Amino acid sequence: MQSVSYSELLRKNAPFRRLWFGQVISELGTWFSAIAELGLVRMLSGSTAMTAAVLVARTLPFLLVSPLAGVAVDRGHRKQILIAADLLRAVVALGFLTTNWGAPAWVVVVCTALMSSIGTFFEAAKNAAIANLANKQELLTANVLMFGTRFLQLTLGAALGGITAAKFGYNAAFLINALSFVASAYFIWRIPTELMSQSEADAARPASQFWQQVREGWAYIRATPFVRNVMLVNIAWAMGGGMNNLLLDRLAGSEFASNGADVALASLWTAAGAGLFIGMMFARRAGAWASEERRAGLLVGWALLIHGVAWAASGWMPSLWSMAAAIMLSRLILGAEFGVQETLVMRVIPDDYRGRVFTTDRALELTMMTVSMVAASWLLQWFTPRQMMVASGLLSASPGLVWLLALWFKRFSVPSLAVREPQTVTCE
Repeated sequence: MQSVSYSELLRKNAPFRRLWFGQVISELGTWFSAIAELGLVRMLSGSTAMTAAVLVARTLPFLLVSPLAGVAVDRGHRKQILIAADLLRAVVALGFLTTNWGAPAWVVVVCTALMSSIGTFFEAAKNAAIANLANKQELLTANVLMFGTRFLQLTLGAALGGITAAKFGYNAAFLINALSFVASAYFIWRIPTELMSQSEADAARPASQFWQQVREGWAYIRATPFVRNVMLVNIAWAMGGGMNNLLLDRLAGSEFASNGADVALASLWTAAGAGLFIGMMFARRAGAWASEERRAGLLVGWALLIHGVAWAASGWMPSLWSMAAAIMLSRLILGAEFGVQETLVMRVIPDDYRGRVFTTDRALELTMMTVSMVAASWLLQWFTPRQMMVASGLLSASPGLVWLLALWFKRFSVPSLAVREPQTVTCE
């Protein structure tokens, strides 16, 4: 896959640059808040069940809201959806402050669920708009920047969020998060509306056709083997990946508590974010190598397999820092694979299905992550967090093995549209 440089994309493509700036600012605030939310609920309740409830509240609403978000994004005006989502999240972010006046721990869960629900619309509109704002030569670079800087925000936000929580308390993190959403809305407001909006025909389709449009999205997924198989791989990955944040929180609050629970959790999240960011920076090279169908398929399969094995190995690491190093390696491999995988799928899906397909994919993946998280919360009664880390890694590796076997037995393949540039026909 051909791709432009980062500097060329940001210098020449002002609309994409503004969308990217908005995400950079809001994601930094989000990760500040993520550390504070877990620390706050740990302080107010001290129970594993309440921590799991907060983590479930980050994922489960996506399943409930995603059908509406997918249709809204495919037939509505994406710029308006993005701005409204940012401003509403700024208001909800201030809701966490009510615990200062005696609000119980469940308010944290409610606010987290609201943030996730509103964020579903933002993510759907943003992901659908990227392929409109970037051409085929820019798309891989755009995805690397979008997701790479998201993971960089995880690295910086988790580290700074842990320090902020320790030095200034949780309120500062929640205020920073609210302001970040306002700043994001400003940058998106400066993008020309017509570049992100659907055609008038799509936007004018009546609300009564809502379920028909949902069914159209499902029909497209069933009829497109590559898209369907990528979604199945993502769902299978979530069997192990869904329990990871809960396991890291339990390790930080127990085994590594001598380092300070918030600092230990921030360290492990920082390692994961750094690995994902570095991996994303290799995604352009990986995409250049995966320039034909067979290589692209092998890249996805082997990367998923190896990253899961590395995560499983982290469960055997004796110290906080050695565990962080193993986690970073696992996420580095996953980051490179994800950047390529996301671009392959974006190049295949037509624009008028993109919102529904991406929200369906994410909803099913997050549903499995939620099931995995709940199961892990229950299994921690009998198994240690380290043992569960090994299990989660092996589960995350399994879809990579299945993918490679499917390629070996020629049950499916990567379509040429996903990796090759369109041929230009000239008339003489």
